[in-house]
Amino acid sequence: MISIRHIALATGLLLAVSACSSPISGAGGESGNPSQSAQKVISPLTGASFDAGTNQWLAGPAIMAKIDNVSDARPQAGLNQTDVVYDEMVEGGLTRLLAVWHSNMPTLLGPVRSVRPMDPDIASPYKGIICFSGGQAAFVSAMAASPVFSATETNQQGKHTFKRVTDRFAPHNVMISAQHLQGQHLDLAAPASPFSFATSAAEASAAVAGSGVLGFTVKFPAATATWNWSASKGVWLRVQDGKPHIDANDKSQIHAVNVVVIPVTIDRSYLDKRYGFVPRSLLIGSGTAYIFTAGKVLKATYKKADKTSPIQLFDAAGSPIKLAVGNTWFELQPKDVGSLTIEAAPTASPTPSASATK
Repeated sequence: MISIRHIALATGLLLAVSACSSPISGAGGESGNPSQSAQKVISPLTGASFDAGTNQWLAGPAIMAKIDNVSDARPQAGLNQTDVVYDEMVEGGLTRLLAVWHSNMPTLLGPVRSVRPMDPDIASPYKGIICFSGGQAAFVSAMAASPVFSATETNQQGKHTFKRVTDRFAPHNVMISAQHLQGQHLDLAAPASPFSFATSAAEASAAVAGSGVLGFTVKFPAATATWNWSASKGVWLRVQDGKPHIDANDKSQIHAVNVVVIPVTIDRSYLDKRYGFVPRSLLIGSGTAYIFTAGKVLKATYKKADKTSPIQLFDAAGSPIKLAVGNTWFELQPKDVGSLTIEAAPTASPTPSASATK
């Protein structure tokens, strides 16, 4: 279910999107497809530009992790350093995150929990490494059959990559030493770029052709994600279940340059004797997507050919969507039991004509 609420203000348009505003994270002078020259290296997942030799993480594989998202697990560590994050529904209508790090590798991230049936479809295009703590045998086997290295508490024993911290309660206390983990797998390739990026935020597809919004809310049966536009910071600020969503590492509110909402069909064919139906967000195929960038929203189409293919985004003319340089969050909104509500930006009142004035 999609709904849009309009707020009319006689004072005119209060929201200004400036091409000069720099996002909190992911800002870079150049953008485009992944490339490297003698001077610059481009992050494949954010489009950000780095001087050659200044970002050691870009030569290595992406680190992915299944991040717990219940109240006892928050604040999570490292979410503001992610390149890409997927918010997905799990049992009971709660959500978990599949997060991807590549251009900015945290010292510690987590807490991590078990895998779910849609995770191989999400993780496979990035290849690299995925971290999780257990899972049902069918889901663990599906991940093992994917072109991704599975890092678990079992196979990482003695490698100093997984640790149980003492300042969190189990089972929300499994953390990952991400930099150390990537350093042990430099034989794995860096990810390919799944996105197209504009040369500036003002030239992003949504900024050019979208409609202004103040914020939007994605509701799951037992979780709510709200994103509010900050024109001064050039990012969307995240609110989880009515409270600012904070990163434990930098103590600031979680933010994203781009947010993509995809209404997904939920497969409930897997029945667990203890937990009931385990939902699987179906992504392979095509459907509608909503691109939120630079304080605007643009309706688009997504396509994912198969498990190992990335999600691709296209506008109404069939051209690739251009995102702004920076990090991207995906909200996988269940079609049947979820909703997307958009707060439209105020529109300017018409200027009275000369004949109407006295």
